[in-house]
Amino acid sequence: LVRIDHVAFTGDILVIYLNDSRAIQLELARYPWLWWLFKTSPEQRTRWEIVPTGGGIWWSDLDEGIELQPLLEMQPLC
Repeated sequence: LVRIDHVAFTGDILVIYLNDSRAIQLELARYPWLWWLFKTSPEQRTRWEIVPTGGGIWWSDLDEGIELQPLLEMQPLC
C-alpha cells in the first residue's frame, strides 16, 4: 500500500515523498486547486501532518488538505 512518508517544500514546489521511494513534485502556481497553499507563508506551509492512513496531508491551521489517490493518477511521478 502506497503511503505518504514525508513532505517538503523547495520554494513554491511541494514534494511528497512516498514509502515506495517515489516522489510527487507539484509546482503550486501551476495547479489552480493548490492556490490556497501557494498564497500561504513559508511558516504556514511547514505546519502539516500526514493523516493516520498515510493517504493525505492536512494543514489544520489552514483547514485544508491534499489526498494522495488523485495525485497517484497524475503523471509523471519521479
